[in-house]
Amino acid sequence: MAASLPAPRPFARRAMTAAAMALAAAAMLPVGASAQTPPKAPVSAEAGKRPNILFVLVDDMGFGDLSVMGNTKVDTPHLDKLAREGVLLNQFYDPAPICSSSRAGFLTGRYPASVGFVAITASRARNAELGQADWLDPDLPTIARLLDDAGYSTAHIGKWHLGGGRDVGDAPRPTAYGFDQSFTTFEGLGPRVLVSDEERFLAEQSDALGNGPRFWEIKTRLTDLYCDMTVDFVAQHADEPWFVNLWLNDIHDPWAPDDESLAEVMGRGESSDDDRMLASLVKMDRTLGRLFDRLDQMGELDNTLILFTSDNGPSSLDRYYGGGKSAPGSTTGLRGRKFSLYEGGIRQPLILHWRGHMKGGTRDQTTIGHGVDFLPTIASIIGVKAPAGSVGIDLSPVLEGRPVTERPPVFWSFGREGYPAVAKPSEPHDVSPRFAVRDGDWKLLANDGGADAELYNIARDPAESTDLAATEPGRHARLLAKLKAWLARLPSYHRAMEKLPPAD
Repeated sequence: MAASLPAPRPFARRAMTAAAMALAAAAMLPVGASAQTPPKAPVSAEAGKRPNILFVLVDDMGFGDLSVMGNTKVDTPHLDKLAREGVLLNQFYDPAPICSSSRAGFLTGRYPASVGFVAITASRARNAELGQADWLDPDLPTIARLLDDAGYSTAHIGKWHLGGGRDVGDAPRPTAYGFDQSFTTFEGLGPRVLVSDEERFLAEQSDALGNGPRFWEIKTRLTDLYCDMTVDFVAQHADEPWFVNLWLNDIHDPWAPDDESLAEVMGRGESSDDDRMLASLVKMDRTLGRLFDRLDQMGELDNTLILFTSDNGPSSLDRYYGGGKSAPGSTTGLRGRKFSLYEGGIRQPLILHWRGHMKGGTRDQTTIGHGVDFLPTIASIIGVKAPAGSVGIDLSPVLEGRPVTERPPVFWSFGREGYPAVAKPSEPHDVSPRFAVRDGDWKLLANDGGADAELYNIARDPAESTDLAATEPGRHARLLAKLKAWLARLPSYHRAMEKLPPAD
């Protein structure tokens, strides 16, 4: 493929070179389509009131990384503004403490372990070792398929990591899951950009797989590229409802900020890596701010529901950190980080913004939200029935400032019973058991067979500092029974990608 492209101009001035724009434009066409592909059938008048939907998912951002969540090292004014104008949930949970599994839960409305996801998609041998599917089953209901069936034009732009990378070259492209168009990076097939300067070995593996047009670019330019493509897609579909899955990886290590952002924050972090992470955060915030401004200028923001959150807690890698040093990224005192089922590994801020259709300035401290809720929430907002098998609940009342006070228990799996551990945080204090359940104020974690159970009252002890398993034997027994019953219902991993049962 082509060599690295020259540096693009800033995003607000149309950020890509002519060569990159030409490839990106071709990449954003549906598979088998041409520039003359006819539009979707017109939607009804009632459907015409449905909002556009922009789902921004950040990779490895911590609970406390935004300044609106307490970061005092740097400011994130554009995302803070989105939160202060909109609705901010403080008790929102990822489907998993790791990338691929979390994304599977967001997209399908099902617990990741119930669809074969307990880790990240890696090599075929590693997937088999961990009991992890090589790719997400393309026959599963997804948010994209729900919206596509409802007359939306749909696009996935950015990181994928649900199959297609390492030595897995036959995974379905994102367009197999209900997206009309897709453009991704490594760990996804079809049209994509390959990162030339960070973890290049992964990009080289992706390049060797073929299966789609691709070009090379440095990491710091990716979010500008993705935001440009979002604007182009919206402009092409301004006369119909649209959905963009905008999945970013600025905050995933290794960090690659531009020189301007790094100079702006230099010395504010606790290490040079912390400076680089903070600079990447500032750059991402600035780029998203330009995207939101552009959508506003286009007249699209008045009827666009924006969902913003992260896929798991902040970085925690043995190869970089350990020996009492903390990795960059803030959990604001919550125990755990990425790879942990303690709060810091799975708890995130969720920002909802839909101008004119929300009680602006709401900070919801009550609602317990979960990534599996996105699909039923979106189904409720657009007035269609959520597909069978979805285990989430409708969070749309929070847009009106009404907390959701009751919900069924929620579950997590990080690994599979009887299989090796996936990974662990670098600090022993952050290493959690492999499975968890939260029911109301109470959360229980346990290992295989219910061993090593820990019990916490999250309302009183969000830092999970006092294990109450011994002093609350009745509650411990009830929650452990619920967790073991859920684990018993999970399907076995089928190496040959046999059809997974629909029940969760």
